[in-house]
Amino acid sequence: VLMLSRLEPERFEPRRISTEGTVIRERSWGRGRVILLDSPPGKLVVHLFPSALFREGEKVEVQGVLDPFLPEPGSDGFDEGTYWLARGALGIIRHGTGRSAGEMSMGISRWRELVRERILRRMPPMMRGHLLAAWLGDRDPDLALRHSSWGTSHVLAVSGLHVGIVVMILFALLPVRFFRLGISSLFMWLYILFAGASSSSLRAGLMIQTGFSGKWKGRPLQAVNTVSVAGLLLIFWRPWLFWDLGWRLSMTAALVLSSFQGTRSWKVWILAPLLLWVSTAGMVSEAFGMVPVAGIVINVIAVPLFGLLLPGASLLALPALLGVPGGVIVAWTGEMLFRAWEIFADGIVFLLPWHVPYSAGLSAAGMAAALCFVLRGAGFRWFSAVLFSGVISLFFMVL
Repeated sequence: VLMLSRLEPERFEPRRISTEGTVIRERSWGRGRVILLDSPPGKLVVHLFPSALFREGEKVEVQGVLDPFLPEPGSDGFDEGTYWLARGALGIIRHGTGRSAGEMSMGISRWRELVRERILRRMPPMMRGHLLAAWLGDRDPDLALRHSSWGTSHVLAVSGLHVGIVVMILFALLPVRFFRLGISSLFMWLYILFAGASSSSLRAGLMIQTGFSGKWKGRPLQAVNTVSVAGLLLIFWRPWLFWDLGWRLSMTAALVLSSFQGTRSWKVWILAPLLLWVSTAGMVSEAFGMVPVAGIVINVIAVPLFGLLLPGASLLALPALLGVPGGVIVAWTGEMLFRAWEIFADGIVFLLPWHVPYSAGLSAAGMAAALCFVLRGAGFRWFSAVLFSGVISLFFMVL
């Protein structure tokens, strides 16, 4: 009942508004640009002309008609209202005007903008796109298109892979056990906030933090339980996240992988990309029209490879970002590694050029596969897990 009441968007009459706030997000949007403004009335989405360029952390005065969100899909199936409600926005100014107030906030948005400027100016193309994604949660359109064709778009979304890398590095650098959990937790959350606090990164952070709490109390870790707790906490905090594709893909992948806890057979982990592909293909194809078959093979290599490549590239980028003479040459070493990966991934796509379009059957199969392995990870017998997941999936497909 509590969640249903919070799913009702705030209703108010459209009104002209003039307010000042801090830009906390800025991006291109169709033919124009959009900013997410932290203002006295709340978080506001402001659509602007392409020529209106503002930076994160900048103080901006905006004017326009503030409309409430009315969640409903557009002609292309995209629901802008739900998208922004999942990010905590209150309302939208569709044809706004804005001007800089001449101030820059010294909060986290300002530091994000400083790092973004250095990466854009000093990094070669592939390094630039991957570092913007891993450090700030930004997406380079050209790089995102390439990863989409490879079936590896998850590499560009700050999620469990990235947060896990940060935690593992912290554990390696902090040998003293007494301080390890506390310091790792602090820097993990700083990274999540700095990288944009996406729903997938928040899920990963809450999952790891739940595991830390259990470890601190001396209780055994149950991966399925920690993922479930993290997902429920996010839904209670912001119910609109349930319709966010990133949250659903992140939760599905994490639940399927966590169901393998304690499994040591290498065959299972080789099959994991296939299981993840089947589990998420319905959601991906529904959103983008189709899903590449090549992703099944590519992800066998992509996940462990990028687990090494992203921290390695970050290390190689530091000299250039810090202005060390000759640092650009070091950065190009990372660029060559990313280009070698590009050649490999393009080769797999050439060998496996097929795509699977969306269908209700594909979506039902994905639901059944994910639910089956989650139930198995929760302790169900195989027969019970298969039967229960099959019945539930069939019910939703018929419904």
